[in-house]
This record gives sequence, C-alpha cells and structure tokens, in this order.
Amino acid sequence: MSNAVQVLAAGSLRHAFPAIIDAFGHEYGIGISLTLGPAGLLRETIEAGARFDLFASANMAHPRRLVSMGLAEDAVCFARNRLCVLSRADLGLTMENFLAVLSDPTVKIGTSTPGDDPGGDYAFEVFDRIEAVHPGKGAAIKSRTRLLVGGRNSPPTPAGTGAGHLITTGEADLMMSYYSNARFLESDSSFRIVELPREFSPEVEYGMAVRTDADEHTKNLWDFLLSTFAQQILQMAAFRPIL
Repeated sequence: MSNAVQVLAAGSLRHAFPAIIDAFGHEYGIGISLTLGPAGLLRETIEAGARFDLFASANMAHPRRLVSMGLAEDAVCFARNRLCVLSRADLGLTMENFLAVLSDPTVKIGTSTPGDDPGGDYAFEVFDRIEAVHPGKGAAIKSRTRLLVGGRNSPPTPAGTGAGHLITTGEADLMMSYYSNARFLESDSSFRIVELPREFSPEVEYGMAVRTDADEHTKNLWDFLLSTFAQQILQMAAFRPIL
C-alpha cells in the first residue's frame, strides 16, 4: 500500500470513514491507507515528518495550523458533530439539572484530553462557557475533571467500549462525548444521553486539509468527501452534513 493515498483521521470518524473510503476505492480504483487517532497527536506526527496526503480532524484548528506551517493547503469544514453527556442512568441527569449535577463535587466527570484530542478541547470549552455565566462554577468543574481518553498517556480501554466502559467500571459517572459515539448506547438502559443546554454547547466542526502539492488521487478524495454521497454516509453515522 506504499502508493496508496495516506489518510490520517480523527478517531471519532471510525464509524463513517471506512464506508466512505471503501466507496471511493470502488469508484476510482485507488488504494487508501487509513490511520485513526486523536487529531492533535496525528497533527504532531505530521509536523514531525510523518507522511500524509489528507488529514481529517475533529476541529478546524489543527488543519489550519498545518496550512499556516506550509505543510498543507485548503483547510475546509467537511462535517459537523455535537457534544453531549453520556451518564449513568441512575445519576438522574437531565438538561434542566445539568449544571447542578456537574457542580456536585461527588460526581466524577470524565473527558478526553485537551490538546491531544479535540474532544477534550470541546469539553473544556463547555466549562469555560459555564464559567463565563456562573463565575467559579466552570473553574471548579474543570479542576475536578478526569482526563481519561484521547491522550498520549491515556490507559487503553477494551476495543469498542470507550466511554461506556469507563462509566461501567466507575472511572466516571458521566463522560462528555460526541453524539456520533454516544448514540450506540441509546438502547442500553444503564446509560442516559443528555443534550447540552444551548448556551453551553460548542460548535463542533470537522476540518480537512491536503498536503501541499497533493496529487490528483488525493484531490479526488477531497472532492469525494464533499460530495452528496459521502455527506449522506456522514449523516447516517450521526454527523451533521455541510450540504
């Protein structure tokens, strides 16, 4: 696969990108090598010299940074997601008592790792929004938060378990999560998925960029990701399309 298009993509795209890449490969007859991981860490590997053709991040900041460094070009948003809270069902979390529950010092709050993974950056943005409206509360919540996933030193979790496993094992009572991931536990009565109050909800944009002087195959993949067909796959995976 040394001649394949090298795609580095945010781990939260794991339920959408394989189908998109498979469809692209069938249409164009082009091989794709897909590497998934925390987008911040993937960006660091690119900066350190890792080969890539297309980088897909769970935020816009990382692709834009690569563009600013001359390592990539054409950073654009190709999908949107939303942050929610996955909690133990018996915690009784609702949108109405969201702030009260998170402010309870006995409640264990888990997030991904800011800097290494955009999911953590979005979660901390929620806490900053709380702080702006309720001085002291957001800072206190942030200080109690456990950085459980998405970091360079995060302990491994069993494949396919993620946030649900961390709640089941008692590492957290609730996890800040992308809805595209949390939705798989909607039918499990042990958990509850709660939307964030609008005033605290960040805008979650996924951005992509291609390496400088990308070849025609890479640019074809770029166009394909923005096509109606790929956007429909993203929508079926609970992302919000840009079309």
